[in-house]
Amino acid sequence: MVDQKVLKIFHHELASKRKSPSLWIIFIMIQLLLGIALYTGWQQYQHNLTTQLTTQAVVEEQWLAQPDRHPHRVAHFGHFAFRPPGALSFFDLGVNAWVGHSIFLEAHKQNSANFASDQDASSLLRFSELSSANILLLIWPLLIIAMGFASICGEQKSGTLRQLMSMGVSFRHLVIGKSLSYLLVSLIFILPVFTLTLILAVNAGAAVSTEELLRVVLLFGVYLVYCLFWIGLTLLVSSWLKEPKQALILLTSIWFILTILMPRMLAEFAHSQYPYQKRNDFELAVKLDNRKVGNSHNPDDPYFNKFRAETLEKYGVDSVDDLPINYNGLVMQEGEKITAEIYNKHYQKQMKQFTAQQDFVSTFYWLNPYLFVRDFSMALTRADTRHFFNFEEQAEVHRYERTQKLNKLHTNEIHRHNDRDQRADKSYWQTFEAFVYRAPNLSWSLNAFSFKWLPSLAVVFILFLLLSSKGMQRRIYATV
Repeated sequence: MVDQKVLKIFHHELASKRKSPSLWIIFIMIQLLLGIALYTGWQQYQHNLTTQLTTQAVVEEQWLAQPDRHPHRVAHFGHFAFRPPGALSFFDLGVNAWVGHSIFLEAHKQNSANFASDQDASSLLRFSELSSANILLLIWPLLIIAMGFASICGEQKSGTLRQLMSMGVSFRHLVIGKSLSYLLVSLIFILPVFTLTLILAVNAGAAVSTEELLRVVLLFGVYLVYCLFWIGLTLLVSSWLKEPKQALILLTSIWFILTILMPRMLAEFAHSQYPYQKRNDFELAVKLDNRKVGNSHNPDDPYFNKFRAETLEKYGVDSVDDLPINYNGLVMQEGEKITAEIYNKHYQKQMKQFTAQQDFVSTFYWLNPYLFVRDFSMALTRADTRHFFNFEEQAEVHRYERTQKLNKLHTNEIHRHNDRDQRADKSYWQTFEAFVYRAPNLSWSLNAFSFKWLPSLAVVFILFLLLSSKGMQRRIYATV
């Protein structure tokens, strides 16, 4: 309820903060830091996008310029799949610096992404790069604490709280007025960042669709609620403790635990509970399983001996030389199918472990809204591991289809007799489509969260519920 008493407290609190030169200096410094982070992120986005488009054009030119070649040699010549940066990735860098941006596509092998800073870094940790998201998540709460740690206990110690109570100002009026003032300061602080984000996105040449605008609005909303959490927590601690010094120590300790210590501890614990294979171990496991099933390059392999017998029976002939198609191409098709199935089996096991890790961390959203806002922000900017895995999956589908198309060309256009010395016409390479990553829509980005936003919102609600409770009012009145 906003009445004249609340408005007077609101205006008085704003005036007192406006008169503080130290807060003004900190405020301006953080705004400058935000601007620098956003601009450098935008420049990096432009550089990555330009580099990728240039490289992709070169790769496509090389593919189309191939001469007459044997299809199997073309399959090993390979191709590249590129992951374009998200239109809002300059706001939140997420895991972009820690995962690859391109994958080399070739026959019989699924390669890992290239150009990653740390291929084996845990995806659940929040990294230390300078970004607007990191500043809002880590530094702005400290300024809220600096503004409000003495807002209640300071009034008590100076005796002004008693005077306010004698004038008919209730504790609830005090909490609402101060909360609104800090919320307005937070709004003034974060609004320019999101406005500039939209401007830079347009100037960067990003496809700023209605969906991208909605993503920015959701980002703005979730960070504003995050500010409310710290406002409520700051006022609650300031109301509970009598000494401003004690309130400051406790609040900074809580900040350290929630934003620095707890995320790392949960990530390490999740990794120990649901471990996943390192890339080298993963590739070795796939290779060993392939050997157990069959080797398409070994003419005496038991699996492919059986496959040959089944093929001869299917076509009703006694020898592979009598087949109407090239048996070698059939073997390559079958070998690629086996490799892809084994890879997908191991890949899904990896995904199950990654999902279990993320689900474990998400169970603590109710206790630490920082975790939710961090993950939600990365999802909205398409800078989380889930979007990266989606890129890997799309690249693998494209690799498999491209390789099997070459294998079919081998089967139908190359004769078995004198197989290796034959060539397919270079016009065939013009029929292959380039890889185009199709970024998931907003619904896909958010479906991993479902109703997981409710606990974090409930925490904010409970904080203000405790502040306005009769028990807290009696405690305040008893100390006045």
